[in-house]
Amino acid sequence: MTSKAETHLTAPESDSDRLDPRVWKIAAVVFLGPLMTQMDSTVVNVSLSTIRQELHSSIESTQWIISGYLLALALMLPLNAWLVDRVGAKRLYLWCFSAFTLTSLLCGAAKSIDALIFARVIQGMAGGLLTPMAQMMMAQVAGRHMARIFGYMAMPVLIAPLLGPIVAGVILKYAAWPWLFYINLPVGMVAVVTAAILLPADQVASQKSPFDLLGFLLIAPGLTSFLYGLDRASHAEGSGALLAGVLLMSGFVWHALRKHRAALIDVRLFKNRIFSTATTTMFLSNGASFAGQLLIPLSINTGCGLSRSNAGVILAPMGISMMCSYPSMGS
Repeated sequence: MTSKAETHLTAPESDSDRLDPRVWKIAAVVFLGPLMTQMDSTVVNVSLSTIRQELHSSIESTQWIISGYLLALALMLPLNAWLVDRVGAKRLYLWCFSAFTLTSLLCGAAKSIDALIFARVIQGMAGGLLTPMAQMMMAQVAGRHMARIFGYMAMPVLIAPLLGPIVAGVILKYAAWPWLFYINLPVGMVAVVTAAILLPADQVASQKSPFDLLGFLLIAPGLTSFLYGLDRASHAEGSGALLAGVLLMSGFVWHALRKHRAALIDVRLFKNRIFSTATTTMFLSNGASFAGQLLIPLSINTGCGLSRSNAGVILAPMGISMMCSYPSMGS
């Protein structure tokens, strides 16, 4: 998602192809955001059966540990640009990372399925801002080296799903399920401290867009209803939610076309053929990638009867090969 905020972070111009060391420092800090959010997702995905048994819950209720997280994440995504305008990139990143770390503690300390789902929803609201924040801050400092930097910044998305099943298998072998969330605490504390020290201070935006309340009231429930409807499409309530989501998002598109730049998301960007083609391609490739990251480990665990750690080892060669090739995309 592109931000309407003014550029808060600027990299010094240089005629050399060598990147400023400050850019690498910022990349090392914001690298931790998508790494934590992605690994947290796969760790939980492959551990649902254990959590269900420990908390004496039904499958339908336990599913909301994931569904609630994803719906909350989708709810917060449209607010990214407006919040950066008001709060500042560094402050917002620190708040979100602190909230994500704190809710990891709450998830581990949950004594009931309802408490765990509630903590996961709050965690999803923080995580929904971390990934676009990381992308935005790197785009602002990378300059003409953006393709090279983003080659490295894609690595958390590749590493985390591979680490998730392995970490989950090791933790559940030697410790109780709350440690699936407690493992975030040291990483989160290190990330908050390093971000406070290394990220440049925020600058006041020269222009602040007014909050598009009607747009938010259309797209936020529209996205969540659409995602919930897709997840429950085989049930009557899922079909109704899917229809409601389509109608609400259609209403947002109509509203955004009338509001232009004042809309929560400027949909006129999709008139640019390059932007719309790149966005569609990214949507399809991410869909295939994330579907495989969820379904293949489950198939290996349930269909082949292998352990969670073995699933991670089997998937590792694919991830390692992508990790080797991605950094060369900008060279």
